[in-house]
Amino acid sequence: HVVARRQQCSECFHIPHSKETPLQAALNKFSNRISIISIMVCVIMYIAGIILKRHDPENSSEPTALYMLMVAVTLAVASIPEGIPLCVTIALSVGCKDMVKQMVLVRKISAVETLGCASVICSDKTGTLTEGK
Repeated sequence: HVVARRQQCSECFHIPHSKETPLQAALNKFSNRISIISIMVCVIMYIAGIILKRHDPENSSEPTALYMLMVAVTLAVASIPEGIPLCVTIALSVGCKDMVKQMVLVRKISAVETLGCASVICSDKTGTLTEGK
C-alpha cells in the first residue's frame, strides 16, 4: 500500500523531459508566427502590386510580376530579425552573471532558462534542493 501511494505521489510531480527548454519552445513559436505573418504580407503585397500594375521605376519595360516578386522576396528577407538569438544570449548571460554575484552555481546556461520559468521550488528542512528520488 505504501509503495502504491508513493508511486501516485511521484506521478503527480513527474516532469516530462523535453529536449528543448521553455525559452527555446517560446522562441520557436515566436519565429513561426513571424514567418507566417511575413509570408502573408508578402503575398498580399505581390497581389496588390500586380493589381495596381506597379512597374520598376528604373526599368519600365520589366514585367510587373517579376518586379513585384523581387519586392515580395526583399520584404520577406527584411522582415526576419537576425538579432533575436543575439539578444536572447546576452540576456541569459546577464542573468547568469547576476546569479553568480549571489553565489549561485550555474553550470549550463540552459539551467538559467529553466529556472527562470520555475514557479515553485521545493526544498527540505535544511533548505537544500532535493533530487526528486
